[in-house]
Amino acid sequence: MKHLAILALLFALIGCTPQPESRFAHLDKTAARVMAAKMQEQREAELAADLKSAFEVRQPRNVLVLSGGGADGAFGCGVLDGWRNAPGGRPQFDVVTGVSTGALMATFAFLGQECDDAVLRQVYTHSRDEDIHGSPFALGPPDSVVDTGPLRKLIARYVTPGAIERVAAEHRAGRRLYVATVDLDAGELVIWPLSKIAADGGPGSVERFQKILLATASVPVFFPPVRIDGDLHVDAGLREALFLRRAMLGMSQAYDSTRAADAPSAPPTIWAVVNQRLEIQPRAMHDDLIDIGMRSLEMYTQSLEFANVREIALMAAAHQPAFAFRYVSLPINADEQERDPLGPMFDPVRMKRLYSIGQAMMRDSAGWNVGTPHGDDDPVVIGMGLNP
Repeated sequence: MKHLAILALLFALIGCTPQPESRFAHLDKTAARVMAAKMQEQREAELAADLKSAFEVRQPRNVLVLSGGGADGAFGCGVLDGWRNAPGGRPQFDVVTGVSTGALMATFAFLGQECDDAVLRQVYTHSRDEDIHGSPFALGPPDSVVDTGPLRKLIARYVTPGAIERVAAEHRAGRRLYVATVDLDAGELVIWPLSKIAADGGPGSVERFQKILLATASVPVFFPPVRIDGDLHVDAGLREALFLRRAMLGMSQAYDSTRAADAPSAPPTIWAVVNQRLEIQPRAMHDDLIDIGMRSLEMYTQSLEFANVREIALMAAAHQPAFAFRYVSLPINADEQERDPLGPMFDPVRMKRLYSIGQAMMRDSAGWNVGTPHGDDDPVVIGMGLNP
């Protein structure tokens, strides 16, 4: 009876909570599709204009793509730190994109100073569950298992007005920072021009920047969605584990205008950091709901990451001029503590180990893979020279 009373109270609270009305409310299916198409068309036009303003007179030479992965983002942060100290160092990136935990990393990877690496190291080796979300046993919001108030505070602590002004300065220098969410109302992936939002400034720009980052990490059902411009936004991992668009690689005309004697001889490069494994570790399965569910989620995530990495590799090869493509992912044989599915998501001991693995892989720059992930034997891809 006690549990029934709690459920009754929960449903009562849900029913009494005023919900803002979606812009799609009261539209029939045809009108809803038309509105969603117009929204997407406007976003694409704004993205194209933002990229054109950056690349009319210069060609991007280094593009960084960061994947999702939750606490496993500690691996990618270690990669960035180790890369800085590798022979040749870490380049300055002309374009940075991020999904989910990669979006949270992206601001500091974009800024790229040692102090920014220190922020990532602090967040991804010391954070615990209570720093990210509330207790699942507490009465939280009606649209999720837990509340993300702690994550909102963590973002505000590190993504400060000063950091956002630094992003704005880099935007004015022609560099670009993009993250993605999924608009649940429209059913579309949305690419947010974070560096432009920073450069535009104005009242509420800091809060908007931080709010978008909160939405990028809002895993649906587990974390509450974030309402932006009237729509509910969640983690883009529903659609893409990592993303890049052809227009982010610049324009051929801009490239041709820079082909002077002092132009760099090395090809422009896309660098993809995948915060998880791209291969599935065989193991004995338990015939129970939790183990089957976790294994299925692991396989879905791996398949999506594999497909997105392959897509970006093809995009790099097909672009004119062609881009080199390099990617790194957590090795299948990495000596790291497996996360207990019933244990904490953010375990500093495990995260420090992941950070060290990424750091060690990059110290001699030997951790980069060329071409598509191992195991993809598509003859068309091999014929294009994407595999070593």
